[in-house]
Amino acid sequence: MSRDDSSNRWFEPALFQHLPPEECRELLAAKSVGRVGFNGPEGVQVLPVNYVVHRRSIFFRTAADSALANAMRHSRVAFEIDDIDEFLQRGWSVVAVGDAELVDDQDTLVELWGEQGPKPWAVGLRTQFVRITPIRLTGRRVLQQ
Repeated sequence: MSRDDSSNRWFEPALFQHLPPEECRELLAAKSVGRVGFNGPEGVQVLPVNYVVHRRSIFFRTAADSALANAMRHSRVAFEIDDIDEFLQRGWSVVAVGDAELVDDQDTLVELWGEQGPKPWAVGLRTQFVRITPIRLTGRRVLQQ
């Protein structure tokens, strides 16, 4: 059996590489959709959001009166992005753990409402910006040997 036989890959161990923080930041800046994990009124929730990285923080928009906005008031959250190739069984993921807060600083809001701000895919009025300030940034890459 050759090592190129993908039907038997599950026998072979995957190689995990830890990503340095700078590469994690580069990957975060290159994507626009991630998932925010938080403890909400229904318990632990994970929701997809469109985001941008601005001044080393993660920003996304939500509805001002939403459960997500309420859960982001001075909360510790997790934010995750990834890129997975299921066929080749490889990919990477980055997790940022940090403090979330609703943005009310006028200068920051002016910058975010400009061209660089996040553009939500979800319908509805999403005027509340949320900032996640990472305190821990980790990542890993998985490759087949």
